[in-house]
Amino acid sequence: MLKKTRVKKGFSLLKLYQATGIDPANLSRLERGLVPAYPGWRKRIAEALGVPESELFPEVVRKDA
Repeated sequence: MLKKTRVKKGFSLLKLYQATGIDPANLSRLERGLVPAYPGWRKRIAEALGVPESELFPEVVRKDA
């Protein structure tokens, strides 16, 4: 869901990196499910894209609740 939302909002990996400080390689790995969606990352990404965390990471946010 992250990649779909990122592209829909017009963000490249580089632009999302600039907005969040999360390395583009890690963002790519996150989109592919190769690294976990750490709480701090989820928050920064959701804020940068202007969407709720639960929209980007529904399965992870439910587990944390």
